[in-house]
Amino acid sequence: MIRLLTSIDLVLKRFFDRVALSTHVSTQQLALFRIFFGVVLLSYFLPSWSWLNEVPPGFFDPQFLSFAYLTDDFLPGPLYVFFDVVVIILLLLITLGMYTRRCLLLLFLLSSILYSYSFSFGKVDHYTNLFLFTYPVLAFTNSGTQFALRKDRALRARTQTASLIVMGIIIAFGYFNAGLAKCLSWIDFDPNTSGFLDWVYYCFFNSENQYLLAPYVLNVPSYLFEPLDYLAALFEVSGFFFLLKSRKYWLFYLTVASVFHLTNLLVLNLSFALNVLCYGIFIISPVLALLHQRYHTVYAYKVKYFIYAAVIMAVFKMTVLLTDLPVYNYHNYAPFIHFEHIIDFLLWSFSIVCGVILLKRDLKTSNVEKG
Repeated sequence: MIRLLTSIDLVLKRFFDRVALSTHVSTQQLALFRIFFGVVLLSYFLPSWSWLNEVPPGFFDPQFLSFAYLTDDFLPGPLYVFFDVVVIILLLLITLGMYTRRCLLLLFLLSSILYSYSFSFGKVDHYTNLFLFTYPVLAFTNSGTQFALRKDRALRARTQTASLIVMGIIIAFGYFNAGLAKCLSWIDFDPNTSGFLDWVYYCFFNSENQYLLAPYVLNVPSYLFEPLDYLAALFEVSGFFFLLKSRKYWLFYLTVASVFHLTNLLVLNLSFALNVLCYGIFIISPVLALLHQRYHTVYAYKVKYFIYAAVIMAVFKMTVLLTDLPVYNYHNYAPFIHFEHIIDFLLWSFSIVCGVILLKRDLKTSNVEKG
């Protein structure tokens, strides 16, 4: 029995040691990513629940294991507006580096509660599930100890490493969970069926996702989609292999995942662009550090202008929210441009470029070491 427990302990130690190597991110990189994280959320992915004011009470059907299940109805309308303002303030503080850890944990708590009301219509949307974990993951790193107006108390390196390990495992497990279902249904060696094509038809005709490349996909011969079924399923279940292999393999997997999502955006108009803020911890943060290393002397004296811009953006968002101006909805200004598709395309493209840059640097480093 003791030998068995010892063997299990050794296996787990090797597992976490390998994941730690693959998911390593420096404190400076995390601090720079914290700023990127806050700016993107504040400017584009701003969480909001005030729209629940317009939902009829008859639609209230919360999940059993949720905070909303403890209440009999939606919360009072002004409360959602209040929490929206609080979220804007918290994101501003995170961006500027003021009480970063506390703000991230409070955001996680508020989001966990309020999203339970967003998902109180009998269906849980998995669009935000992975993203929500970025709050506590960043909170238990030292992302608030550098490039911050009020620096957090530094945590032990082990705590930061453990937090990044958890994020890597969550991403890999999320893909494995999605890919396992596809393996059981999509890999059927039947050229007359296609799981991917089923999604194409569903998104095009049911959801009316008919933008970008979606209309052209219908003209592609159906037999060409069969290999895509196998590639998608095998790619998703292989996350743990790449995570355990090495950091270079993990970066490659996340880069391919970004290509995967960009393809879904172009073909199915399904973006999941919030995942950029999850993968970005590993593939965007190192590139931000490289940019900082090259240009910090040029732009160092302009930091105050960034602070002013962040404050103005937050005040503008709160003003628009509280006055209910139509500008709060960007569709009023871009109903035919599909603004969100353009931004999502740019975010996924940026993620891919960052991944390619890191892979090329690793390749050059390997060639130099061999030479």
